[in-house]
Amino acid sequence: MPAGAAEVAVAEVPWTDPAAVALRRAQQVELSARYEDDGTPEPPEQQVALTLLVTRGGEPVACGSLRDVGAELGAGTGEVKRVYVAPGARRRGLARVLMAELEARAPVLGFTRLVLEAGIRQPDAIALYRSLGYRPVERYGEWADDPESRCFAKDVTDARDVDAAWSAGPAAG
Repeated sequence: MPAGAAEVAVAEVPWTDPAAVALRRAQQVELSARYEDDGTPEPPEQQVALTLLVTRGGEPVACGSLRDVGAELGAGTGEVKRVYVAPGARRRGLARVLMAELEARAPVLGFTRLVLEAGIRQPDAIALYRSLGYRPVERYGEWADDPESRCFAKDVTDARDVDAAWSAGPAAG
């Protein structure tokens, strides 16, 4: 169980929720420094099917979203977007909790497969996704020709129990 698990809450919020927006901005600042670029554009709000906000002790500490990419990658495909845990909240298993919740809610939204992208300068994220059962796939979309991108996918028709994330213990994220 992650440290302070009793204080952790996960809630669905609008894409435009101020706390989620602030976390996404912090993520882009961090990624821009890693990649020495201006970051990637946000997906259009109408494509975002779900945004989750994680709070710990009432403070927003993590966020993540799902967007529908079925038109591009096949019916039932959702993309995990903007997964971020604030630096002071990392190494407490919160990314695992967030991902488990996204995966559990995906089938309810009609997604049977989730895809995601992480750059090679994000070994922590890549390790997390691989440990959660995401397997490498061909680069897609805006990353199709980007040699620094790595794309992954996972079947979520049998999404694991969200409570399993709590028993996984502290991990990347």
